[in-house]
Amino acid sequence: MDTGRYAKLFLTESREYLAEINTALLELERGRSDAAVARLFRAVHTMKGMGAAMGYTSVGELSHELETLLDKLRSGSIVTPVIIDTLFAGVDALEQAVDLATAPTPQHLDVREIITRIRQAGDQLSQTFTAEFAVPKSEKNEPSALAQKRPRHVRIDSRRLDTLMNVVGELVIARDHIAQIADRLGDEALVEATRQASQIVATLQNEIMTSRMVPVWQVFERFPRVVRDTARTLGKEVEFKIEGKEIELDRSMLDEMGEPVLHLLRNSLDHGIELPADRVKAGKPRVATLILTAERDRATVLIRVTDDGRGIDQSRVLPRAKELGIIEAATTNLSEQELVAIISRPGFATAEKVTDISGRGVGFDIVANKVRTLGGSLEVHTDAGLGTSVSMRLPLTLAISRALLARVEKEIYAIPLTHVVETFALSQPMLLEVNGKEVVAIRDDVFPAIRLRERVGLPAGAVAGGQVVLIELAERRAALIVDEFVGQQEIVMKQFDGVNGSRTLFSGATILGDGAPALIIDASTLL
Repeated sequence: MDTGRYAKLFLTESREYLAEINTALLELERGRSDAAVARLFRAVHTMKGMGAAMGYTSVGELSHELETLLDKLRSGSIVTPVIIDTLFAGVDALEQAVDLATAPTPQHLDVREIITRIRQAGDQLSQTFTAEFAVPKSEKNEPSALAQKRPRHVRIDSRRLDTLMNVVGELVIARDHIAQIADRLGDEALVEATRQASQIVATLQNEIMTSRMVPVWQVFERFPRVVRDTARTLGKEVEFKIEGKEIELDRSMLDEMGEPVLHLLRNSLDHGIELPADRVKAGKPRVATLILTAERDRATVLIRVTDDGRGIDQSRVLPRAKELGIIEAATTNLSEQELVAIISRPGFATAEKVTDISGRGVGFDIVANKVRTLGGSLEVHTDAGLGTSVSMRLPLTLAISRALLARVEKEIYAIPLTHVVETFALSQPMLLEVNGKEVVAIRDDVFPAIRLRERVGLPAGAVAGGQVVLIELAERRAALIVDEFVGQQEIVMKQFDGVNGSRTLFSGATILGDGAPALIIDASTLL
């Protein structure tokens, strides 16, 4: 049998089973046993059968030995730390064997050493039965009778969905262009045909976007193992919780946000969470809490990493910032916003030495830049001695979104509607000055005034009057003043790399219905 064409399918399914195995192992380590052991056995048994069918010897042999060890656990043997460590090592080797077997040039992993370790652990197992680890007979059935009720799916290469999304994006641009032409010509039959075509395009767009939406657990499921291993390396005790696993994101967005979340988790473990002894001295529980949360907020998704550690220590940030010339030597205190701006700078680090986890000053900088390029925003709240919460607010998709179009002089700018609260016509009585700064009075509140023409380098006061966009980012609001509103439109975001030394005011560009380009305002740079 020519197994080459099935290698990608085997790799995809194997990664799903490996993720399930790691999750079950973490449950087992925390003391939950019967269901976890049953899930482990079923997943490893399936891996063995798949590997044997494909002729991947190392995968089959290693899975067989792991299955033998797990069978002893199903029989009621006590789970010890040695067994847990051996199982983790075996699963790591199994993952490596899968990667090597499915590589462009297939290779077999030498599994003799890890197999010997697994067998030794099995020989040392105590056969003492305990109620905690006994598995009901119903759990001991062969797994083949059960990983039959799995939902049926059609596997499609994500690149095909990307291509479809790009084509639909171009179709949306063409639709808007045709609609403008139809309105200009005033032909009722053409306008009606255009309207019907627009509805079809909208339906097609919605279906493709829905097909690309996947739950965040597909990325989150690998983080418990990372947290477990990193905490052990650092000598820290951490309870890791994940909330909102079923929240859905566009596949492309999900792929992009994995790296910044990983950096935030490692940053919390290394810099935020204290050693157990230090936590006890500070009157805290010995075991720290680290929470990864996903939640929907209007047309955005909020990804938050929260820890109950020491918080961001200004006493360490201040001296380092002064040393690098980032702040004035006389500065004695930093606002939360200033603190975030400093730790987001490239190369900034407070670690005394470089380790495998931190010290090179590339953690928070990577997160801030990645979130910005994704059209999102970053919020940090920290309390000294109590902990830190870092939130990434991201659009549901990178491809298509609705935006308010506003003009300044001859240029049109797009403002994502996810940040727009409401709009107003600007009148002179609305403009006030508070503490030497211009504000806009809206009903009973005042908001900082931001003149877009000044931000883009145009002279102030060239145009009288104007329009106001009340924009919101997390808990902050501001009044953005533009010359006039052009309307609303679905935009297809095209990302670009900023020019060195240029303003970080835009998150990308789009093409309008008339074929003209428009820059997309990054609201996080305004507030």
